[in-house]
Amino acid sequence: MLGGSVAMRRLYPLCERLAGSNVPLIIEGETGTGKEVLAESLHDQGPRAREPFTVFDCTAVPPNLVEAALFGHERGAFTGATELRQGVFEQAHGGTLLIDEIGDLELELQAKLLRAIERSEVRRIGGKQWVRVDVRIIAATRRNLDEEVAAGRFRDDLFYRLAVARLELPPLRARTGDIRLLASHFWNRLAGSKVPIAEDFVAQLESYSWPGNVRELQNTVARRVVLGDLMGGEAIAPPSSRSLRSATPIEVTAPNPKPPSRSQSDPGDVIADVIACGLPLPRARERVLEAFERRYVKHLVDKHRGNVARAAAASGVALRYFQVLRARTKRREEET
Repeated sequence: MLGGSVAMRRLYPLCERLAGSNVPLIIEGETGTGKEVLAESLHDQGPRAREPFTVFDCTAVPPNLVEAALFGHERGAFTGATELRQGVFEQAHGGTLLIDEIGDLELELQAKLLRAIERSEVRRIGGKQWVRVDVRIIAATRRNLDEEVAAGRFRDDLFYRLAVARLELPPLRARTGDIRLLASHFWNRLAGSKVPIAEDFVAQLESYSWPGNVRELQNTVARRVVLGDLMGGEAIAPPSSRSLRSATPIEVTAPNPKPPSRSQSDPGDVIADVIACGLPLPRARERVLEAFERRYVKHLVDKHRGNVARAAAASGVALRYFQVLRARTKRREEET
């Protein structure tokens, strides 16, 4: 975690204390404030650092599969269950389980989750035996859980069981002075320290309110590294998908033309190749970013000899996001 603002400095002593404990914790904050990064940092600095750090995102799994993902299932438990699978509780045994966006979990599953946390045991769907699990629970949410409890959308008993400790990450707009620090950090990670970040670009960053918080800032710096002055007036806030659609000209051309192929040892000028294709601006930008992500991920994985965890740490993003990014780049390569 980076930050020299008063809002962040207030958190550091508490984070240090919590990293050394095993108590349940709720991390609250707006989207993009770094809740998962903080959870992984607490795990890495704590007594369970050598054990698994497992993430379960309540919004990323279809509602009918959430229970199986949490607690696992036996072979034949339901249609499509062709083999036994452990849930995230068993996968995190001995380590830390981050339940992301817990405020979106359905009430029925909240009751089952409460039992698993209180009893430190789970039973797979279709199973008869209870399995003992030893995990530290960290929950994260963008929602106001006090309001959710008052409205009856979140169980108060689960809330009090998890809220042994609570941390609220401040939004970036409340972190006076941190934008320059974070932007320089991301720039050095992506572009290297030999090319300094432009002062006029930093001034633009500091004048923006950042509704997407640190994640939006990081993506903006990444766009600047890739596109440079081609960002033009979109240096800060990218246009909405609606405005992109309305601004995209209608052309009678072959769909999705591909730039000339090059070997990995001679990647050439990607921007020149994309411009030569005559793509509309939004699609051209997407192509350049795809090429950047692909090379960046491959470079870090190769540099760390295939150790994805170390590559993710070097990238400055959470392990789970780096794994998603890596899978996405592989899928793009297969499609092309």
